[in-house]
Amino acid sequence: MKMDTSAKGVRIAALSVLISVFAMVSVCASMQNDVPRISIQELKKMMDNGEKVTILDTQPKAIYKEGHIKGAISLPWKSQIALEDVFSLPGDVLIVTYCDCGPGEADSSSVASQLMQMGYDDVRVLKDPSIRGWKEAGYPMEK
Repeated sequence: MKMDTSAKGVRIAALSVLISVFAMVSVCASMQNDVPRISIQELKKMMDNGEKVTILDTQPKAIYKEGHIKGAISLPWKSQIALEDVFSLPGDVLIVTYCDCGPGEADSSSVASQLMQMGYDDVRVLKDPSIRGWKEAGYPMEK
């Protein structure tokens, strides 16, 4: 079967787009795995010692309102964080992100990775079981 040049060009363009998307997803996934983790106990100890830390809850706002780690700020996950979403975050304080996504901490890893790309140097993800483990340990929550 003979294909006309315009159809062939469309297929090549579509294939190029797919390859680009795959490459971007792979890079993002590897960056998310490169974000350092912090345990529930380490975060609690820092808070008990009065160390400065900014805690970001990356869950949907409605879930945040039901209860979150004491002092946490709501920054719901989105595929592209804008500068206006984070302009008030201090750049010289540890930032810890958390979600309730299970192993891999997908949403909080994504947000942490984006923050690092925006120039925040000290960013960590709260290790799974994250907020569930925090609640089970009876650590401070607020609404």
